[in-house]
Amino acid sequence: MSMDEYFYNGELMKCYELAKKVTNEEEKALAQKYINLLEQYELDHYPKPTAHLEVQHIERADESYPESDLVAEIRAIKDEAAFAKRIQQLEEVAKTGTPSDKAQSFFTQGELFLFAHHYNESVHCFQQAVKENPDKAVYWGITGQTMHRFGWIPFDALGYLEQAIQLDPTNPRWKWNRALVLIQLAKDLQMAPFMANAALTLEDALASCGEEQKSLKDAIQNTINNMDSYVFS
Repeated sequence: MSMDEYFYNGELMKCYELAKKVTNEEEKALAQKYINLLEQYELDHYPKPTAHLEVQHIERADESYPESDLVAEIRAIKDEAAFAKRIQQLEEVAKTGTPSDKAQSFFTQGELFLFAHHYNESVHCFQQAVKENPDKAVYWGITGQTMHRFGWIPFDALGYLEQAIQLDPTNPRWKWNRALVLIQLAKDLQMAPFMANAALTLEDALASCGEEQKSLKDAIQNTINNMDSYVFS
């Protein structure tokens, strides 16, 4: 694929890496344009996944992941003192635990902040989870999803979603979220290639859904059904 094709498909890291390898004089100006744009979003500073084979959990029928079970457990605590103690334990793990434990602690804190409508703090915690364990797709994916839902720049969200898809290429949620960001870019920038790629990504996401993922499948289908409402001027 070309730099343009990667870019309009939301594969920013691949676009960036290809741009850095360009030696053809005719393409150098375009390559530098992409490099200048994408370095603003610090793609070159992303944590690098390792060779460690991390288990990538399948999204359950209720749209949850095992990584979120601890959040449900903590939110169920009604006693204020017990709740405060549990949060203190969570914060301690983030300081002294193994990288894997730290990552899970930050992810849990991020979801708790999300429920409390503290979106900046939420994204910060999710990014810390990625930093501690860059091999788990759900950390990357939820970061990108949260960024998109709460007003971050689309290219920031796309960078995280791309890494989630790279680590877990069969997960329909990350593909759906990528399509949603591409639709936003198509609307904001009035550039049809983003919309064309969003349509293809949505079809891929729908085909990737398991039989038990009915609510996710319905959400993706609803997005497909409403594609015609996006009109270019």
